[in-house]
Amino acid sequence: MPNRSIADELTTVAGVASAVAAHAQSYGIDIVPICGALEIEPEIFQSLTARISLDRLCRLLEACALLADDEAFGLKCVDRFVPGSTGPFGYGLMTAPTVREFVRFLALHMQYATYASNLRITIDGRGACFSWSFAPAIVKRDQYVDMGVALTMQRLRDIVGLHTDLVEVDLERPRPKTPQVFRDYLTKRLRFGCRENALRIPLSILDTRNPKADARLFTLMDIQCRSMRPDADYQEGDFIDQVRRFLILRMAEQNSSLSDISPHFGISERTFQRRLAEENTSLAEIRDDLRRELSLNLLTGSELSISEICYRLGYSAPSAFTRSVTRWFGRTPSELRGRRGA
Repeated sequence: MPNRSIADELTTVAGVASAVAAHAQSYGIDIVPICGALEIEPEIFQSLTARISLDRLCRLLEACALLADDEAFGLKCVDRFVPGSTGPFGYGLMTAPTVREFVRFLALHMQYATYASNLRITIDGRGACFSWSFAPAIVKRDQYVDMGVALTMQRLRDIVGLHTDLVEVDLERPRPKTPQVFRDYLTKRLRFGCRENALRIPLSILDTRNPKADARLFTLMDIQCRSMRPDADYQEGDFIDQVRRFLILRMAEQNSSLSDISPHFGISERTFQRRLAEENTSLAEIRDDLRRELSLNLLTGSELSISEICYRLGYSAPSAFTRSVTRWFGRTPSELRGRRGA
């Protein structure tokens, strides 16, 4: 039975997994025992507003993919997904007036749907580019990302039809054994093994009108997503926990300073520093504690390269990461990973 961890502080809308049980059953897999081991109530997946641990959902999907012996398990869940199961986020995407509004809504409210990190969007003369990743606390997330991107492309296909093959998609996941299945579900312009996940939508389809547009409902869903955003919870509870939650989503950013972070909490840099001092800690110490826990998870629970782990934890060079790991555990990253293998 899993213990609570920093990964459990990151959540996702439960409805995104509404099709998992039925899809797993098509392989003869009963998810109830797996959910029991992960402390997930299967009924929660049918809720439009409930949230669950992103880490535990990722573990459920990875277990199903392993039992099904299908690397495209998460991808194929969309075949049984009922549009709108993610509540206001899903209905917002379905009713966006244009593709331009669709991608803006996606970028603005992905943090409502799921705890993503490194969110960036640019819209220029070439089109729109939206990129994102996930906190390093979520070690194995390939099936979840596959499912989420497939659902997004499904909604985009409702607007532009076959023109979705003009969209470029980058995935963090390694190249699968059967990439054609992924191209069939997503787009022909697909790349694997990328640093971040990304959607690139060309200018030629950016202003395509949505035949199912509903401007009034779209506005209401925008308001509802804004009011329900979970990323504001770093302003609740113990101050140190607030800072930890904030940093977990931004670990890939190299050493953000007090001046960068304090405005997000609505206080001055001096006040921020004073409150940390009252707790007998500092920003550097909190970041160091998080990196220690996350590095152990990534080195012993993933097959990511050392350089990729360095990137996810915001280190400027592998040598700096090696020094930190040696200080924490008395072993180099390679020795720590080798000990796991032994």
